[in-house]
Amino acid sequence: MPGESRLGPADLKQLFFERLAMKPRSLSSRMVLVFGILFTVVQVTVLVLVDRVGLKMARERNAHELQVGERVFVRLLDQNRQRLMQVADVLSKDFAFRKAVATGDAPTIASVLHNHGTRIQAGVIMLVSPNNELIADSLHQVGQRRPFSEPLLIRSAQREGKSSALMDIDGVLYQVVVVPVLAPEPIAWVAVGFSIDHQFLDDLRALTSLHVSFVQPKDGGWTVLATTQPKQIIQASLLELSAGAPLPQSALQLGNFDTMLTRLTQDSAHAVDVVLQRSVSEGLEAFEGLKSLLALLTVASIVASVIGSIVVARWITQPLAVLTRFANRIRDGDYPDRVDLKRNDEVGALSASFNHMLEGIQARQAEISRLAYEDTVTSLPNRAMFNAKLMDAVAQYRRDRTHTAVLLLDLDRFKFINDTLGHHAGDLVLQAVAKRLREALRETDTVARLGGDEFAILLTGSDPARACTVGRLVQAILEDPIDLDGQRIDVGCSIGVALCPNHGDDPWLLLRRADIAMYVAKREKSGMTLYDPSYDQHRAEHLSLLSDLRRAIAGNQLTLHYQPKVDLRRGRVIGVEALVRWLHPERGMVPPGEFVPFSEQTGMIQHITRWVIEHSIRQCGLWLADGLQLNVSVNVSSQNLLDRDLPQLFASVARRHKVPPGLITVEITESALMEDPERSQEVIRSLKAHGFGLSIDDYGTGYSSLAYIQRLRCDEIKVDRTFITDLAREAKDATIVRSTIELGHGLGMRVVAEGVECIELLEVLNQLGCDFVQGYAISRPLPPDTLTQWLETCEWAPKTRRGPSGKSIELARAV
Repeated sequence: MPGESRLGPADLKQLFFERLAMKPRSLSSRMVLVFGILFTVVQVTVLVLVDRVGLKMARERNAHELQVGERVFVRLLDQNRQRLMQVADVLSKDFAFRKAVATGDAPTIASVLHNHGTRIQAGVIMLVSPNNELIADSLHQVGQRRPFSEPLLIRSAQREGKSSALMDIDGVLYQVVVVPVLAPEPIAWVAVGFSIDHQFLDDLRALTSLHVSFVQPKDGGWTVLATTQPKQIIQASLLELSAGAPLPQSALQLGNFDTMLTRLTQDSAHAVDVVLQRSVSEGLEAFEGLKSLLALLTVASIVASVIGSIVVARWITQPLAVLTRFANRIRDGDYPDRVDLKRNDEVGALSASFNHMLEGIQARQAEISRLAYEDTVTSLPNRAMFNAKLMDAVAQYRRDRTHTAVLLLDLDRFKFINDTLGHHAGDLVLQAVAKRLREALRETDTVARLGGDEFAILLTGSDPARACTVGRLVQAILEDPIDLDGQRIDVGCSIGVALCPNHGDDPWLLLRRADIAMYVAKREKSGMTLYDPSYDQHRAEHLSLLSDLRRAIAGNQLTLHYQPKVDLRRGRVIGVEALVRWLHPERGMVPPGEFVPFSEQTGMIQHITRWVIEHSIRQCGLWLADGLQLNVSVNVSSQNLLDRDLPQLFASVARRHKVPPGLITVEITESALMEDPERSQEVIRSLKAHGFGLSIDDYGTGYSSLAYIQRLRCDEIKVDRTFITDLAREAKDATIVRSTIELGHGLGMRVVAEGVECIELLEVLNQLGCDFVQGYAISRPLPPDTLTQWLETCEWAPKTRRGPSGKSIELARAV
């Protein structure tokens, strides 16, 4: 039709290959393609194997025929040689011929040779004199005698009585035998030969079914003397074989020919080889019919496999299409009725599995909806459910101004319960807490577990008074110990309260502010805290404090004050404790209680401790250089105690400032020993190995025992100030201090009382046997220069001696 484009053969061919290269989309087309390709590959493989096996069998057959043909050819040449020998022997014994040779009758000799050669159809007959001169030649006129061209043949006949060889005469190959003419001694030699012409070669080919060629190696190549095939073909096939190499004993594969070479003469100068060849294509003729039949069967089987694949694919894919539509509906959230395919095969089993899957999905969907909003341990609403209810409560406030309160509570000693009794016991505690909270609250209130040991309570329609009342109620019900298999466990809590709208009308803001109030309650151990805007200011101050603290370390805003330690028995100062102070350029003196705990939380304590170690040991070295020998105590935190490089740091600083390690005492809090006992012991042993003293600070406030401390080879313990303050008035405190002093002395350790703030305590501690004391009753912590002046005038001043500068220098023995 006009306007329509026609596709030519080239376009159709290109379209076919493009469609073939396209990735099939449906399962049925893929199955047909896979089966078709697979069967094609198998059939092509069979064809290739048959072709290779046929080629191998053809070459083996050719090799066998070459071996047989070689034997036939050698036997035929030998028969010709025997016949020539008989003919030549009859001629040499002819009386007239011998007489003519003896008398030199040339006409008679020529006549006899001619007649005899004609009779036996010889190709050449020659008569050679004893001195190797040609007397007569049937091929050439002998006008003047000339040398015989093959003297080696004559010499061989002289040795053995007769000889034979192949000779090239005027480009024609002859099989020649030589026998003597006796009278009775040899008077001449008769050479008789048959020509190896085309007739002879054709007879050999007909007899052996092989191509026969006579060749002669010459100048690294081959000269073809006679052959049954064109010379260029035999020469091309021999190019792969070196003429000077030894002849192989088996058949060779030269081009399209299987070839056998046989050496007919051993004379290297006139060597003649026979080449027997059979074409590979001739050997494969018997297999061509089989290959054609196999090719036809291959095409037929491929067509049959494609048709069968189409049938099988449709039988499989039709029910799969039904299952696919069923699965798509499930994927889209539409849960249909059961699929029913009445088949007893794998497809039927698959449809049954789909039905079971549908039932399982429906059950799991219901379970997921439950778990998405329920805590698995306590069966309370989880964080997601609490957030949703909090958002609803805030939305309700915005509609009708209904007040809402958020209480966040955190269990105080839950980590200790997990570490001591295990996580299973911790789960039981959480379940008991959840039960008590549910029982204490109204049904309209929401209690949820947010995670870990953190719970949240949402009170709708509550004013600040009721929120605080509920908070105190929760504290009260959680103060009652929880019974776990007869073991009573005390669980306290810290509660933070935020109110809507007092503290915000945004759900996330209320949660954050309740969280801030909870951490304030935990830090101050107040139990419950109502949010105050000033708490956020403290957090902002902490953020700025961190950057200020970095600058303080780099800018030397930190200073060290030293508090004296007095030996009660001698009444003399024997050492000092280095205490860090921070003189902020804007805030003034920042108490250690503000920035030291903060630095431990942020990791800045590592830098502060390094600064204190460097400056305190340097000051000790300066005092020592001036003749004042004071023991300096340096405090390290729990984080420092876990640093395996800490002993090396102390040692390197002490070497640099030329301070003996015995003048430095490392003070460690008792609680720091229990955070990681194994690593702490490793660091402490290394400090002891370097020669530094070890003091346990705040003893009595942690969980360790004197026996545990003794295993660490401590030098002294410092009784905490909480036992010293009311020592004179409280008998229990006196008993604790006395027992600690006696146990410490019994284990070979010195005992230091810290926080001594009145003179009366000195006498009491002296009577109890305490070794050293420090506190405001003796002196506040002083800067280095002020401390030196104080030592010159105080009643606990150490003895003096004259130093290098000639002035009076205070001296105390190192602890």
